[in-house]
Amino acid sequence: MWQTIKREELYEEAWSVPLSQLCEKYGLSDNGLRKVCKRLNVPVPARGYWAKVEAGHRVKPTALPKEAKQQATQIWSEPKREKTAADEADAARLKERVAYEADPAHAIEIVMKPRRWHAAIAPLKQHLEEEAKKIEAARKANEQYEKWPEWRKQRSSGPDRMAWLWYERAGQLMPATHHASVVRLSLAQFRRGLAVLNGVTLAATKRGFAVTYSEAKGRIVLEGHGAEIELRMSEKTEQRTRKVKRFDGKLEDERYRVPTGRLRLYAERGYGKVWSFEESTEEPLETKVNAFFAGVWKQVVLCRQKRRDEEERARRAAVLAAERAEVERQACEEEARQAAERQRRVALIKEAKAWRRASLLREYVAAVQAEAALSSEKAEAGLSEWTTWALGVAGEMDPVGRRVEGLL
Repeated sequence: MWQTIKREELYEEAWSVPLSQLCEKYGLSDNGLRKVCKRLNVPVPARGYWAKVEAGHRVKPTALPKEAKQQATQIWSEPKREKTAADEADAARLKERVAYEADPAHAIEIVMKPRRWHAAIAPLKQHLEEEAKKIEAARKANEQYEKWPEWRKQRSSGPDRMAWLWYERAGQLMPATHHASVVRLSLAQFRRGLAVLNGVTLAATKRGFAVTYSEAKGRIVLEGHGAEIELRMSEKTEQRTRKVKRFDGKLEDERYRVPTGRLRLYAERGYGKVWSFEESTEEPLETKVNAFFAGVWKQVVLCRQKRRDEEERARRAAVLAAERAEVERQACEEEARQAAERQRRVALIKEAKAWRRASLLREYVAAVQAEAALSSEKAEAGLSEWTTWALGVAGEMDPVGRRVEGLL
């Protein structure tokens, strides 16, 4: 659906509501609307503008520049799908599930030292414990190395302590990998995080989800209720800077991260569609699992809506494709008709030329006969045979008879 955006109107709207809300009106992303503003040379509020406005400060908007290559532009946006009975059923179902999660009778209890581990968490637990042992051994090796005198450090690199150096810099287990990981936790929190994640997967199974671990995605995958949700967990870290000695003895700044002990759960329903749920000091994550599932049910509804949107988009695309095919078919038929008409006209002209030549032959024969009538009787005797032959040739050339027979 094409929309026309005028420069002055866009300027007024951009300084009346945040772009994150205005982009919904035009069916664009925030970045897409910013590109339209740039195309029309429309200034947009800087970061922090709306916070100042909400705080009661008077902030003067940037004036609209006079120069602009164009005063309006057209954009294409997908028409919004009309709400259906399935949407209403999902809304009712979501309301019922949120109430279910809020009921204390259905509170999820997290066992911090579980005896039963979900099949999707058990291999992850084993792997993290092995990593923790490696890092602990590397830490002890580093402590031993730090006690060495300087002359010995210069002669030998010491025991293998790389795992500890990587961990100390990143503040999380498995910091050196670029692959996706289900968890990013510190040594102090990885057992608690695994226990919470184990409780979440067990509760998800009871709620009708099929829970699996995808090594390719590096995620815990919940499938069911017409949706696919990917789970992961991380621990929030803070970045700091410290002085370290280089190989030549000079000091330089080094950035490193310190774990805070605050855990986050993430629910992903597609690329860029991530919803996070973070604990607080007053409310640890293990006491808020039901609230997390209330959010998961919302993601489920969004997944179902997205599937219906894709089906509607596919239906519209099929209709447009059928319309384009019909237009192309009619165009081909018209082109074929015009080509046939051109051929008929060419044939008609050829027939007319053949008729003219036949008529010319007949006139010539008549002229010869008239001339022979004035000549001797001997000429008239030879003329009869020639006339018969000449008129036969003219008859073969004349298309009139054949055309009449074709019309009958």
